[in-house]
Amino acid sequence: MKTNTKLSLIAFMAITFAVSSCKKDKKELPPVDENELITTIKLKFTNASNAADVKTFTWKDLDGQGGDGPVVDTIKLATNKIYNMEIAEVLNETATPVQNITEEIEEEDYEHLLVYKPSTNLLTVQISDKDKNNYPVGLMAVVNTNTAKNGTLQIILRHQPGVKDGTEAPGSTDFDITYPVKIQ
Repeated sequence: MKTNTKLSLIAFMAITFAVSSCKKDKKELPPVDENELITTIKLKFTNASNAADVKTFTWKDLDGQGGDGPVVDTIKLATNKIYNMEIAEVLNETATPVQNITEEIEEEDYEHLLVYKPSTNLLTVQISDKDKNNYPVGLMAVVNTNTAKNGTLQIILRHQPGVKDGTEAPGSTDFDITYPVKIQ
C-alpha cells in the first residue's frame, strides 16, 4: 500500500511539474500606436517660375468625422504650370494647446506616407521628399498642372509603423480627404 501511495504521489508530482513547465509565458503585446485626430490640413503651392506666387488652401473639419461636413477651399492653379507643394500644417485644433501633427510626421517620416490621387488628366503630383530608408514621404511634392479643367485631389495619410515599403497598402489611414480643384 505504501508503494502505491508513493507511486501515486510521484506520478502526481510528475504530472504537476509537466503541466506547469508547459505553460507559455505571457508575451506583452507591443503598444498600439493610435491614429491621430486631424482637424485641419493646409497645403501651400509656390509657383516654380515665380516665387511671389504663393497660394494656401485649407481643409478643416473641427468636429471630426460624422458631424458637420468639412469646410474645404477649392485649389485654384494656373494652367500648364509647375508648383512646389508642401503640406504646410496638419493640426488637431481640438487639443489644448493646438497639436501640430506635421512635426510628428516629420520626426517619424519612416512610418508615414502621403498618397496623392488627382482626377484624371487634372495634374500630376511627384513626391520629392524621402525618409531615412529612401521611401517617399509626401510632405513635399512637385505639381504639374495641365489644361483648364475642374476635378479633385484626394490626399491620404497612411500610418505604417514597421511595415512601410513605399506603397499605399500596409498600415492604417490617419486621414483621407478630398479638395476640389480648378485649373484655370
